[in-house]
Amino acid sequence: MDHEAALLEKQHVHDVYENTAPFFSDLQSKAWPRVRQFLQEQKPGSLVADIGCGTGKYLKVNSQVHTLGCDYCGPLVEIARSRGCEVMVCDNLNLPFRDQGFDAIISIG
Repeated sequence: MDHEAALLEKQHVHDVYENTAPFFSDLQSKAWPRVRQFLQEQKPGSLVADIGCGTGKYLKVNSQVHTLGCDYCGPLVEIARSRGCEVMVCDNLNLPFRDQGFDAIISIG
């Protein structure tokens, strides 16, 4: 991504999320039914990643799987972490994971 595009993305995407993160807890609704079903269908012990996890809404749907969430927005990651989720800040377009390292991956909304 060129420098100008990166600046536009920071200003119109990342900065907006950083500023609105404290309000996301109130805005989060229930898990989407098909996503919930997908997560509940994963085999016990599976490793599932939520790329762009936000506040971690989907990370606790199935207690039989291991989940890892990541999001670019630090304040959203902190909300998820405060809810007991295993999360990290990273650029969703440049993930720090090995290929084929997860049994399932979601990226919702």
